[in-house]
Amino acid sequence: MKPALIALLSVLSLAACQRKAEGPPPPPPIGGPPPAPPAPAPTQASFIGRWAATADLCAKGAWMFEADRLSTAGEVGCVFKTVTSVGSGYRIEALCTAQAPPEPQTFTLTMLPANPPAMTVMGGPWRAPITLHLCAG
Repeated sequence: MKPALIALLSVLSLAACQRKAEGPPPPPPIGGPPPAPPAPAPTQASFIGRWAATADLCAKGAWMFEADRLSTAGEVGCVFKTVTSVGSGYRIEALCTAQAPPEPQTFTLTMLPANPPAMTVMGGPWRAPITLHLCAG
C-alpha cells in the first residue's frame, strides 16, 4: 500500500472515532433513570426537649416539647398543627387542652442566647410570658 493511502485511512479512522464519541448520551439503565440522591434530613427544631423554669423543676416540673406536641406539668397539653420558624424562634398553631375541652391556640417560642439554652413562651393558654431553661440529659 502506498504511504498516502495509509495516512488517508488513518485520518478517516480517527474522524470516525471522534464522531462516535460526540454522539448522543447513552440511554439510562434498565428501569429508568438512576434514582435521585436522598433529600437531606430535616434539622431538629431547637425547642425539642425537656424545659423548666428552674433547674429544681427539671425532675418533676419539666415541660416536654416534641416536634409535634407539648405537655406541661401543669396539665396543659397541645398538639401542633403548624410550626413556623420566625426570627429567633417559632410560631406555633396548636390545639391545646388546659382544664377544658381542646381549643385552638397560637403561641410563640423565642430562643434566648443563654447557657444553658433558654426560651420564652408567649401567648396560647398562658397568661404571661414564661421563660424556660433546657434541662440536662
